This record gives sequence, structure tokens and C-alpha cells, in this order.
Amino acid sequence: MTEKEKLGEELRKLREKIPSSDYNNKENISQQELADKNIGLTKHLIGTTERGTANPTLEKLIFLAKALNFKTINILNVEINVDKFIKENTERK
Repeated sequence: MTEKEKLGEELRKLREKIPSSDYNNKENISQQELADKNIGLTKHLIGTTERGTANPTLEKLIFLAKALNFKTINILNVEINVDKFIKENTERK
């Protein structure tokens, strides 16, 4: 298993812990539902990341973290405040 596949598997496991609010017959949120409910994400990005074929940017990783209900993430021993990062980047555009 590649390192990208390890990351993708972990993201899939985290997504599958989130209950679906749109589909009564599904226990967990789908890639499409997650993308629809979160700015900056597409089903394609989520799918390719989960399969370990994508190279998501820092911004996309933070959008994924936000979608997965993380308040902070730690990358290279740097703690990143997810909401602050998103606010700073949306104010600049």
C-alpha cells in the first residue's frame, strides 16, 4: 500500500463515520453528499484522494478536514486552525 493510499483509506474511514442526512437508506455520508455540503470539494477530489491517486493541495486537505469536522490538523508538526485558514483564504479572494 502506498502512502497516498494510506491517507486515502484513513479519509474514507473518517467519512464513513459521518451519518448521512440526505439519504434515509444510507448509514454514512457519500462522497457526493460530502462534496455538496462543503465548499471547495468535489466528488472527484474526494474519490481520487480516497483511492490514493490524487495529490491534494494543502488547501484541499484543509477543506477535507473541515468537511470531516476537524477543528485543527497537524501537518509537519504545525498545528493549523481549520476555520481560521478557511476564513483567511476566503477573505483574500
